[in-house]
Amino acid sequence: MNKTILHWSYLNFKDVPMDLFLYEDLEEVYLKENYISVIPKWLLNITTLKFIHLAGNNLTELPVDIYMLENLEFLDVSNNELRELPNTLGLLLHLQQLNVSGNQLTELPAELSTMRNLEHLNISKNQLKRLPIQLSECLRLNELNVSDNAELLHIPERIANLPMLQSLAADRCALIYLPAALSKFMNHVRIFHNTAINYIPMVYERFYQSFYDNRQKVTPMPISPKGLFWIRELETNSRLLLPVGTRKVYPVPSAENQVTLYDDCLHALQSLNRHLPVYENTALHRLLPEPYMSAHIINGPIARCTTTNCSSCLYTTYYFMVVKRRGSSSKQLFTCNFCTQYCALQWLSSNVKKYYQLDWKISSDNDVDSISE
Repeated sequence: MNKTILHWSYLNFKDVPMDLFLYEDLEEVYLKENYISVIPKWLLNITTLKFIHLAGNNLTELPVDIYMLENLEFLDVSNNELRELPNTLGLLLHLQQLNVSGNQLTELPAELSTMRNLEHLNISKNQLKRLPIQLSECLRLNELNVSDNAELLHIPERIANLPMLQSLAADRCALIYLPAALSKFMNHVRIFHNTAINYIPMVYERFYQSFYDNRQKVTPMPISPKGLFWIRELETNSRLLLPVGTRKVYPVPSAENQVTLYDDCLHALQSLNRHLPVYENTALHRLLPEPYMSAHIINGPIARCTTTNCSSCLYTTYYFMVVKRRGSSSKQLFTCNFCTQYCALQWLSSNVKKYYQLDWKISSDNDVDSISE
């Protein structure tokens, strides 16, 4: 039997037409760019629906009972007036594409974690300040767009490192650094227009184009620098903020095997995530020997080893390099993270013709004269 598709966009509807009930096996309906302000409860009884396009209307909320559309695979409610999403949205277990861009959302429900079939998520052009770590349970997610959330400071590394993530857009946010743990399948990144960022982790190098050097001048961090981990790069005298969770970094060359037993323990705990989200196990957290271990488990690895054939997870201590491209007019600084000195020297010997190292030193909380460089 052929599926029914209705194209009722741009028709100045103020309400969802009840004529929808006249169509058998209705699977797709386009109602974009109308004046619809409410999704009626009767619409939720059309459980054959798989595709709803309601972009550019006047919706202020989604119904709590939206989970009744149990076969829904595509939902676009972009460019409306939504201020929040119902927790029950996470019960749309077959949903593959969700677009809520261009609304007034300030947070996302943690219950989105149950949407295990979600592949495309567009939450751009909202007012989000944080992303729930539970998004990292959407294991099929391959496209994430968070651009134009002007107060978004951080993309959790666990989300950026989702196993199937291929496209990440986070331009024009307020990111204070870029996550150095990135999905190995990533093939499209738009994340460089964040004006507080003054270095690029090497994992982004293949996406970086010289014209990004002409982007808007670096602006001061929108947060207090106290208590964070900084190093000062000595050639340009720039102060670089390393990922939250960093405890110690080692120059190259230096003594081998300095990564701590603490990190080995975190690595073992993270392996349990294949069976159970460890960061949601409150009973386990009460038994942990260090108060900050919970935070490290929740966030996940803060980077991966830059050596391609290694890619080991890094947590709190690692070998660190700042490099520049040889023979390039670009002033861009790139950073590398390594699990061992062996990996660092292996990478350096393979890339010595393309990059050269820059000296750096640990920077204290009182060393703040170049934050806005």
